[in-house]
Amino acid sequence: MVNLKSDVAKSGLQVVSVSTKGIRKRAIVKGRKTNTPLDLHRFAMIGENDRIVIGDGIEKRIWVIGEKKQLIDVSPHFSWQTKHIFAGNEVELRISELSSDSDFREYISLESFHYKGVDLSQDPSSADKPTRKGTGGRRAVLLMQIKLHSRWISAGYIEIQMPLMMAKPRHNAFSRPFSHRERAVEWKSWQKGGQSLVNRIARIARVVVNPELRGANLSSALVNAAIKFSRERWHIGGKRPLFLEISAEMLRHIDFVSGCGFHYLGDTEGNRTRLAKDLVSIKNGAKGSSGIMSLQRKYHAFFESYRDRTGLTFEDLRSRLAEVLQYEDPWKHMDLEEWLALRPVIRSPIPYYMIGLDEASDAYVREAAYTRKKNGSASPQRSIDEIHVSNLEVNSKFKIPMTQHSRLIMDGFGITTKTIRTRIIGPLSFSAAAGTVNFVAGSSGCGKSLLLASLDPRWKSKSAVKTGEVSPKRYRVGWLEQPPSEASLFEHLSNKHGPERTFDALARVGLTEALLFLKPFEMLSRGQRYRAMLADLLLGDADVWLLDEFCSDLDPFTAKIVAHKLRETVQAEGRIAFVAAANHSHFISALRPHKVLFLSTGGGSEDLTWKEYSHGILQ
Repeated sequence: MVNLKSDVAKSGLQVVSVSTKGIRKRAIVKGRKTNTPLDLHRFAMIGENDRIVIGDGIEKRIWVIGEKKQLIDVSPHFSWQTKHIFAGNEVELRISELSSDSDFREYISLESFHYKGVDLSQDPSSADKPTRKGTGGRRAVLLMQIKLHSRWISAGYIEIQMPLMMAKPRHNAFSRPFSHRERAVEWKSWQKGGQSLVNRIARIARVVVNPELRGANLSSALVNAAIKFSRERWHIGGKRPLFLEISAEMLRHIDFVSGCGFHYLGDTEGNRTRLAKDLVSIKNGAKGSSGIMSLQRKYHAFFESYRDRTGLTFEDLRSRLAEVLQYEDPWKHMDLEEWLALRPVIRSPIPYYMIGLDEASDAYVREAAYTRKKNGSASPQRSIDEIHVSNLEVNSKFKIPMTQHSRLIMDGFGITTKTIRTRIIGPLSFSAAAGTVNFVAGSSGCGKSLLLASLDPRWKSKSAVKTGEVSPKRYRVGWLEQPPSEASLFEHLSNKHGPERTFDALARVGLTEALLFLKPFEMLSRGQRYRAMLADLLLGDADVWLLDEFCSDLDPFTAKIVAHKLRETVQAEGRIAFVAAANHSHFISALRPHKVLFLSTGGGSEDLTWKEYSHGILQ
């Protein structure tokens, strides 16, 4: 326990220096006679000149003394467990600070899925692994693990850093007076006293989820953990934050923060409007050590490198850059070489969100928020609300080829007719409403695939006859189809549907991995292929989706993710899905169909609810 009555506890021990090596941080604590080293985990929230309290007992308890002598937890490390719905099932999540060698290895492995600043052209077998420039200032890393089948699997991480020095949406939102009595924090406007308080803001800098686990809202779980950590542990010199911010291009396509309480404050300014002018300023010797000036010098270096390669004069290239930056989408007006060279120089506006970390701060942010328009065109209007099937029968009718081998079979089994007529399906009557998943079950050979085919108004067969009524007679149908094997996924779908709609659809089925967008379809895993084909269906205008042999060749883990995403998408889009599979025990609980059509060989059938099927036939 901490003895708060002692003089040392009241004033704390001063941290005179900190250093890091590998996964460890060492703090040197000033003592009465000699300084004492204190070993902590790599991202422990302790910095130079902090005053700390060290508790007695076996468990090493360490606090930083904050405002009004409040103690901020440092050790043991932060760890938060919560429940989460994953692929239709409730699972446990554990989100913690990195505290062991294995945690650090998992973090490094997951970091390979964050590509910004990494050279991906290196030979993966090379000893020189892709590296990213280090991040200055304080930061915290929280590792997320998910418990699946009694095993904890690392699923992603979130990184919290010090705030952006300049952010126009924040500047606009904070132009109003603010006063927080408990923390003695106030300003009349951000320009008049507010900017000196920038460390009252923490920033979510990275959110990374393993690509195989995306589409299950795990990013939001990480964001909620970051909010909790920022409230309880983040501080600069003992001063805790009042606000948490995030800005990212991905938020333009996938909003995973609004559901956690974040408010949209606008788009960042980018540098399009001033880039050409900034380049001239740096060329003329502008000085300064701020973050903005450092960025401007970096952009100038890229600019000069490209100019040297092309032989253009400074003014010619600057004028060319100014010309293309007049367009809303400058990339469309550059050739490939220009785009590759100048892309690092141009910063486009990106969405900026913020949350207040207590009631008073959040009320202040909420007053400045407004609704962001969503990218991507609207989904196609559905033309039907329901399908009615009445007395549907499918019978086979075919002539036996009178060959020597056929006669051998006929003699062996006593067959005397030249024409065979057998009932395969029906009579079958049912209805299926928009927004429902209708599962077709039964043993192999009972007619599952044939039933799906008979629901396609375009279906024709020389060896089968369909009778009965399907209403309406005409509707749009989409089948699960593979793109060309050599086609780049994003390129193929964008050519058909446009890039904005494609990005939105891929995100909705859980495909947000940059390299997956660029890979040929044949290089995707089976689970990724299913999601890609589902995105293609989503982008189309079909009222009815027909999915045969669904997930039959997927492992149980991936099949559950895909099945859950299918159900979620069908409901959100108001489509009607018919899904058939003989082997479905590994995913049916995640699919949770609204209706089950159970077929028997010879035409028998049952129309069941999911509850009836799961508690009866399935068991």
